[in-house]
Amino acid sequence: MDPRHKTQKHATATPIITYQEEKNSSLKTLLEGGAREAYARPWHRLERGLRLNRLRLFLEDIALTYGMTEEEKSMCFVTLQKALDKKLLNTLKVVLYDQETQRIVTIKGLDIHRTPEGKLICDSSMKVASYEGTRKKKKVPSVSAPIATEAAAASVAAGT
Repeated sequence: MDPRHKTQKHATATPIITYQEEKNSSLKTLLEGGAREAYARPWHRLERGLRLNRLRLFLEDIALTYGMTEEEKSMCFVTLQKALDKKLLNTLKVVLYDQETQRIVTIKGLDIHRTPEGKLICDSSMKVASYEGTRKKKKVPSVSAPIATEAAAASVAAGT
């Protein structure tokens, strides 16, 4: 057989896999480092997805205190998610967030209690601030103003 026509198999698959694994592991460490830095920001600087993650962790922390089931936790999470969507959880005054531990300490206005029947109620009594602005409202001139004098009324009636 002619050596020029022999197909030789090279063992190149192993270095490629090793390179890809190395590349994936370095990418993972980069992303994990970025995530750790992202949670270290103040509450009002966190993105929505990161806030939802912290709300989920907050519910896990308080679930033991209130003896919540999985269904009750999901119900409370939906309540908190709706409050977040209504922008009720955006300020630092409402949500006390510890940047060092990267956990929510308290949420002001969140009311969690059990009824005498044993049902858990998770209610956010936070109100949307009504903003009217600082400018005075302009008075709209009246189109049909009342006539002040009898003489003016008589001239309007006469058509002059």
